[in-house]
Amino acid sequence: MAPPPPYRHGPPVHRGLPTTGAAVDVPLVDQDGHELDLGTRVNASPEERHGACFTHAPNLGDRARHHCTLLLNAMGKAGFTNYGTEFWHFSAADHYDALMRPQPHARYGSIELA
Repeated sequence: MAPPPPYRHGPPVHRGLPTTGAAVDVPLVDQDGHELDLGTRVNASPEERHGACFTHAPNLGDRARHHCTLLLNAMGKAGFTNYGTEFWHFSAADHYDALMRPQPHARYGSIELA
């Protein structure tokens, strides 16, 4: 069996990107720790999302859109790249971030443990 081909931005995604240590799932909360309305809850199932999981979902109310914009801007200023199909998912220096910026390679990626 031949070895897999080299990948510029890491291997194809077959695990959740947070497992690389370079991505996070982030809710937006108020000063008391209560999640703010973002259109759907973080990690909602596809059945309950109704498209509201997309970063720029057209069906969001004004309040949810405002909160999503706050989250997107804050994380962007901190150097994170948003994964556009999940408003809550952000990465930095992994293969998705490198692909979107574009960078010649990712600093972080998955490893296989023996």
